[in-house]
Amino acid sequence: MAISLVFPYSQAPGVGQGYYVAQDPLGTRGVVTVASTAGPVHLVITRYNAPTFEFTVPAGTTFSVSIGNVQTIGLLALGAPITGVLYYLIEA
Repeated sequence: MAISLVFPYSQAPGVGQGYYVAQDPLGTRGVVTVASTAGPVHLVITRYNAPTFEFTVPAGTTFSVSIGNVQTIGLLALGAPITGVLYYLIEA
């Protein structure tokens, strides 16, 4: 059974915000999707025993990644306000 989490976001320029923290110290596995309606969104995913994943999602686009060992998911507004929705589909 999968768990779906939805986080609408709206952040001022230069503001970073964490949206997900895994309860399991080894992290979770799933699909992270960032839908950006305004501003470039810098996605940061920290992982257990694996490199941190970072990607900048251009304004007006959507980006998805299937990834494991997820410990935290955060977004950073790069120089402009950002709005959109962050989705995390956790695989069980």
